[in-house]
Amino acid sequence: MLRQTIIFSFFVLTLLVPLTSSASGESTYKSVCIACHAAGMNGAPKFQNNRDWASIIKEGKIHVIAEAYNGVRKMPAKGGKPDLTLEDFSEALIYMVNASGGKWSTPTEQEYIKIKNKLSKLSSKK
Repeated sequence: MLRQTIIFSFFVLTLLVPLTSSASGESTYKSVCIACHAAGMNGAPKFQNNRDWASIIKEGKIHVIAEAYNGVRKMPAKGGKPDLTLEDFSEALIYMVNASGGKWSTPTEQEYIKIKNKLSKLSSKK
């Protein structure tokens, strides 16, 4: 019984560690995105401004994540943080979208595949 409990505990921990080790959308927003999105610097959609985000939300999660991660308009790739992972970037973007009228969820594995395919196409155009 002890062995089964240990194995089960290890299994649960392996599932939880990835969830807790990556930055939350809010913390990434506060450390990276807030510089431009709090005040709408250089035309960035303002955090919690439904009007600013409405047309962006309509473009769809996969499209917006890929375009923004690649850099769009005056926004640099990865929000200007070269080591920002796609997953952490996505969580920050979803945090901003959901605070601004959206109802997006974390991308599924299939959605991440689509995002990465779109990123490949975008980076080949640069």
